Amino acid sequence: MKKRIISVLSLFLIMFLLFVNRYLEIEYSLNLYEYLSRSKRLTKEELNYLKSHGDIIYASDYNSPPLRYLDTANGQYRGVVIDYINALSIELGTQIKVRPMIWKDALDSLADGKTDICDMYPSTNRSKLYLFSKPIYIQRSVILVLKDNEDIKDYKDLETVKVAAQKGDYVIEFLNSKLSNINYSFTEDYLQAIKLLQEGKVDAVVGDEPVISHFITLLDINDDVAILDKPLYERDSVLSVHKSEKKLLTILNKCIYNLNRANTMNKIQQKWFGISTPITKNTSNEKYSLLIAFFGFSIIMVFYLSYLWNKHLKKEVTRQTEKLDISRNDLQTTFDGLTHLMLVLNKDFIITNVNQSVCDLLGLDKEDIIGKKCNDFSKDFELGSSCLIRRTLSTNSSHQKEIQYKNKLFEITSYPLLDQHNNVDRVLLMLKDITQLRISERQILHSSKMVAIGQLAGGVAHEIRNPLGIIRNSSYLLKKQLKTKNEVANKSIWLIENSVERASNIIDNLLNFSRLSSNNISKINVLKFIEGIMELNKKAIKQQNIDVLIMCDSNLECMINVEALKHILLNIISNAIDALSDKGCLTINCDIEDTKLVIICNDNGCGIDNKNIDKIFDPFYTTKEPGKGTGLGLYVVYDQVKKIGGDIRVTSNKEIGTTFTLCLPIKED
Repeated sequence: MKKRIISVLSLFLIMFLLFVNRYLEIEYSLNLYEYLSRSKRLTKEELNYLKSHGDIIYASDYNSPPLRYLDTANGQYRGVVIDYINALSIELGTQIKVRPMIWKDALDSLADGKTDICDMYPSTNRSKLYLFSKPIYIQRSVILVLKDNEDIKDYKDLETVKVAAQKGDYVIEFLNSKLSNINYSFTEDYLQAIKLLQEGKVDAVVGDEPVISHFITLLDINDDVAILDKPLYERDSVLSVHKSEKKLLTILNKCIYNLNRANTMNKIQQKWFGISTPITKNTSNEKYSLLIAFFGFSIIMVFYLSYLWNKHLKKEVTRQTEKLDISRNDLQTTFDGLTHLMLVLNKDFIITNVNQSVCDLLGLDKEDIIGKKCNDFSKDFELGSSCLIRRTLSTNSSHQKEIQYKNKLFEITSYPLLDQHNNVDRVLLMLKDITQLRISERQILHSSKMVAIGQLAGGVAHEIRNPLGIIRNSSYLLKKQLKTKNEVANKSIWLIENSVERASNIIDNLLNFSRLSSNNISKINVLKFIEGIMELNKKAIKQQNIDVLIMCDSNLECMINVEALKHILLNIISNAIDALSDKGCLTINCDIEDTKLVIICNDNGCGIDNKNIDKIFDPFYTTKEPGKGTGLGLYVVYDQVKKIGGDIRVTSNKEIGTTFTLCLPIKED
């Protein structure tokens, strides 16, 4: 709360400083920093500079009344700006000598350092030669045309006509920035330009409004000419000094500030024009608007501080209650953050609270779960939990059980929750997903069996191959010694040799597929690899009278993860055999496309229902009778395919059977 009040007060202080800064900009054309950092008096160093510099020379236009002009009656240089220069001379305590010139010559003399100051409009081009002071007055530039001229309505129409302008006037720079091709007629002063307009030698005159208005009245041509309503621009006029005179500029800005505080230009304006023709900014309305805005902002800040204080008092009153709410919310947050599924049920088996994990499993919001019974969501879940809840309520102790829900295994544990009288009025059920744990256990068991089978197969193969070798050798000796043409004897010897060879091949195949080969990449002949797997299922194929067709190039070889391929094909072929009845057909197609081994395994068996086809790769999902399937075969297939970066697709129809398509990545040899 204190921080907020401090922040509000800080904001109020910042806004106050911004208001003060804006007020100073309106009143004195200074920001707050300049106002505070600028001394109102000239320093000793600055006074010494003025003393060593001597008289300051002001040069400007000799014939631009009423701003500045050479009075032919008495030969004096007079005008509004001249009066301001005289006031500036008094403020500086140094004589400023005025030097009337043709305007272009006045600009050139300042640029050459022959004069010290001149009043002008600041601009980008002029800033390359001069430094500019704070504003001293404002004035507008206008377009003068003959009254019967209806072709010129604004400055855009000047591009197709002849325009008179005073040499060096800022209006030329302004128009050149707006228009690309103007036909100028340059004059030494405004009077010459207006006379050219009278004579019809130009179509328009551009320049400062006070000067043009003065000459219109002087020449008494108000009925012949007209000033367009829309001015070209309205800009501040400043005092400019040579680019090297930074010290003089600083001194001038101090004196201009002091003259502005004394409203010197306003007083000079009233002397020459009265109040109706201002050449200084009228800042009264802007200052009043600023003060009203600051007053409104202050009222808002007061109301806001009152609101904060009342809010603080209200918080103090309810603080203890909020502590309890915070504690409850913390407990609920912890409850929701647990990964185990947790439900709280009352004696009527109605759910009173659940954590977020339960909501994620069911795909529902808490509002859709709380207040309902277990059997509203799953009969399997209700059967597994109801007995635990009853036992917990009756024995006042925890109990545990495993249930299957949505093809996942959960270990469900019940905990009694006591009321203030130590009676059990609610039960907490915690469900732990043990699916992966059971899968890992079975995989470990399967691996252990494979190791044992491999060891057993190795031992049996050794013991069987010894007598097979004796039989083969004896058969060879009999064949050599008898050399008989008796067909029965020869056929018997041939059967002995053939049986020994077949038994030896069976032992080799058994050893190959019982041996753990790790996950290394090896080169295989695909046809022989598949035939070897078929040999392992030969008995089941023969019993069910299944036709097996392997469509594979005998020379098709590739580098692949042998162990993964072994698991994949064993399970797919085993499932296909289980799905086939008598005289069924199992077809296996193999080919290499790009960098993938494509194996298509098709059976014309019973097929898979459309409603079950999306579930066949889920762990523990099986449609086989109890004891005939674990539900892990196709899960292992899918897991092995994804581990080696492959893809598996299945299509099934009860009329044409089931097709598994495998795309397995192969490595370069």
